[in-house]
Amino acid sequence: MADVDTSATQQSPSGLDGLAASLAQAWHGVLGFLPEEDSDFYEAGGTSMDAARIASLAAESAPDIEDLDVTLMTALLNEARFGDVRRLGLESIGRTRGSSA
Repeated sequence: MADVDTSATQQSPSGLDGLAASLAQAWHGVLGFLPEEDSDFYEAGGTSMDAARIASLAAESAPDIEDLDVTLMTALLNEARFGDVRRLGLESIGRTRGSSA
């Protein structure tokens, strides 16, 4: 998969840009284009199978976060906007890593 260097991958708080980059790369690999913050999953032609693929690929960036793929898939299907999916994924990582500290 191509390396991704977009505004979507650089705006992650707290240095947790690994998820944003992985999510953008997965989106690109499945849907065929790099997302912007306001890119919409459904407008891009996304299906539930695409959501599962994107979520699974992106979750590999944080293997220590249990069920991150489920969180990302649910966010893709319910929120649809790339920026919202990224934010929810980062919140999930923050909660999990914060509670284990």
